[in-house]
Amino acid sequence: MKDPLQRRDRMRSALQLCLIAALCMLISACVSPKPIRYYRIDVPAPAPAAGAAYPVTLAVAAIDCPPIMRDGRILYQVGPHEVSAYEYHRWVETPDRMIQNSLVSLLRSSGKYPSVDVQRSGAVADYIVGGRINEFSEIDRPEIHTRVSMEIDLRDVKSGRIVWSRLYTHEQPVQGKEVTDVVESLDQNLRQGLSEIVTGLHQYFGSANANARSPQRD
Repeated sequence: MKDPLQRRDRMRSALQLCLIAALCMLISACVSPKPIRYYRIDVPAPAPAAGAAYPVTLAVAAIDCPPIMRDGRILYQVGPHEVSAYEYHRWVETPDRMIQNSLVSLLRSSGKYPSVDVQRSGAVADYIVGGRINEFSEIDRPEIHTRVSMEIDLRDVKSGRIVWSRLYTHEQPVQGKEVTDVVESLDQNLRQGLSEIVTGLHQYFGSANANARSPQRD
């Protein structure tokens, strides 16, 4: 027969464990989780470019990027090799989608092309704009900067050849220490890069058109 005192001690211990578990559940229910803040970058479309339109249609393919960029968290780099992410600060659109959509908007609004769209299966275009984003993050060293690095290319659908490419890599100072300041710096950095890329595409087609119009000599 078990000692009544032992049974009472075990019952008391079990009751204490139940009370502790209930208290933990109550505390976790009362503590609100930290809210996730979302950010977006809207690259404004410029006024239509001057001059005649180029007689080519464009499709913008999905932009490749490292897997760590695809969950939407804002990245920061500490030291030359370590990359981390803000858990509660995220993009509305991941950087690869952001750049693809921005290129479509900028090229379309320029008025220089009869058709510009996202690449879709079965759709026909004369040229495919594609590429890869390598970096899109905050850099701490200890001054805070942002770095945007992307390579965009142009493929001739008929020949399958890459006929033009541009590598953009730039670091932009961050004016402040808040995540909103980092977002503003990335915004400026990305706008500059996309502007250079779109201008480069205009120049390529402008040069190709000029060569096509030049009289051929025997």
